[in-house]
Amino acid sequence: MNDSAVKDIDVLIVGAGINGAGLFRDLCAQGLSCVIIDKGDFGSGTSAAPSRLIHGGLKYLETGEFRLVAESTYERNLLLKNAAHVVKPLPTVIPIYSWTKGVWAAIRTFFGSKTAPRSRGAVLIKIGLSLYDYFGSRARFMPKHGMLGKKKALREIPALNPRIVAVGTYYDATVTAPERLVMELVHDGVKLSDRSEAYNWSAVAGLADGVVSFQKPDGTEGRVRPKLVVNAAGPWIDQVNAALGFESQLIGGTKGSHILLDHPELVKQLDGRMIYFEANDGRILLVFPYLGKALVGSTDIPSREPDQAHCTDDETAYFMASLRELLPGLAFDESQIVYSYAGIRPLPNSEGVAPGLISRDHSAPVRDPAPGRPFPVISLVGGKWTTFRAFSAEVADTVLNRLGRDRKTTTDAMAIGGAEGLPSEEKRRAWIADVTRESGAEIARVAQLLDRYGATARAIAGHEGATPELFDDAPGFSAAEIDWIARNEQVVHLEDVILRRTPLAITGALTRPLLNRIGRIVGAALNWNDEGTEAEIARTLCVLESRHGVRL
Repeated sequence: MNDSAVKDIDVLIVGAGINGAGLFRDLCAQGLSCVIIDKGDFGSGTSAAPSRLIHGGLKYLETGEFRLVAESTYERNLLLKNAAHVVKPLPTVIPIYSWTKGVWAAIRTFFGSKTAPRSRGAVLIKIGLSLYDYFGSRARFMPKHGMLGKKKALREIPALNPRIVAVGTYYDATVTAPERLVMELVHDGVKLSDRSEAYNWSAVAGLADGVVSFQKPDGTEGRVRPKLVVNAAGPWIDQVNAALGFESQLIGGTKGSHILLDHPELVKQLDGRMIYFEANDGRILLVFPYLGKALVGSTDIPSREPDQAHCTDDETAYFMASLRELLPGLAFDESQIVYSYAGIRPLPNSEGVAPGLISRDHSAPVRDPAPGRPFPVISLVGGKWTTFRAFSAEVADTVLNRLGRDRKTTTDAMAIGGAEGLPSEEKRRAWIADVTRESGAEIARVAQLLDRYGATARAIAGHEGATPELFDDAPGFSAAEIDWIARNEQVVHLEDVILRRTPLAITGALTRPLLNRIGRIVGAALNWNDEGTEAEIARTLCVLESRHGVRL
């Protein structure tokens, strides 16, 4: 391919996880020409494997990371407004088994001890929650913390271990569709800059004479000449840097695994709350209702194999033992597990530090231009889901400074995806009535789509029309809904729909006949032949079994 096919751009971003997508949107909002690529789908790596919390990082208080807690609580409060269609308040309880234990251990950890405190007592929890309220006061959105005595706590959650002396209560938040939020950030970026492009399933293929090449999903080659490259590849950062011509050892990742349980009694007792609890080994775990199931996580195990990350039998056994200790009034067994997932946190290389004590803060080291690579490379190391916007803004300022450009707008109040045009509670009924008149759909169906997709529900309802064909084995989902997603959301593989554009897999709603039917709908929308459709179904079955423990 001759040089005329090369596109000159301001910035190439490699990696379309939450940090890469957030940066892409920010830079596009400043009028830069950007291309973002990912070797998988948007948000299919580490960003698809979080605890699905948008949280201020209560446990980071123990390690004295006050700046990170202040930033995280502020960003949590912003996301409750800017992504209100998928980020919701989450009331939380902390079981407490003593009054004073853990204080001296916490002091040692605060001053640099390499071991985390065990058995955090009521005094320590009260101090921590008070600090949490203080740091979360900026743009406050939710109530302050409280404490419940043993009797009231056991009345509300009868299955709790009766050894508790009290529980602490506070609010964080949950993200119901993290993968969709990543995709929406990318699509928002493309809308903000008509000179920018986004490609999923497009890995870096090579670097020559300052031109980076990559293979697009349709098999054609993309070639760009960037002024600057941002490596946002998460746990794959060091491999991408090698492809860009230099060695690095920036990442020392840890694996976090989660399971989802079909356990109606547990979901009933949780009653919309998360239990944030301490396992026997001192690790902090959590369990909360998620789309009708109970989500349990997470582990923190050193790992450098992001392509093989999955929840092991040992991790499952660990979760089950911890739940039995926390909730002896309920029965738990492996047959209740409907889904599992795991991802590698792109934490900084921290030899000799316990996984739980490695900082979740972020950094962005810069590798200056070198012979054969005329552009600098900024690597995005660490960070966490909640703080992606702040991290993106920080890196965007660095990029703008290096390119001699000015910031045109901030992103603090910028709505994401389906939150743009989302009606307030006061205007919800009128919005639904308006879409009902436009589409002919029933009021209940429009409300269901609004809850799932935010303001994007208007377009989906219009595509469905008055009488959508709903699936018998996945109530609430329709053939036209899947067709709209396939045609409008850069779907390349069937797994994109099953695992990321919808919650069908994670909630355990998927059956083999339903997968076959969705495969045919997606195939028709994307012009796959019968052989291609069958190959995509087989591919999805393999991913479900090998990465998520799902056998249909």
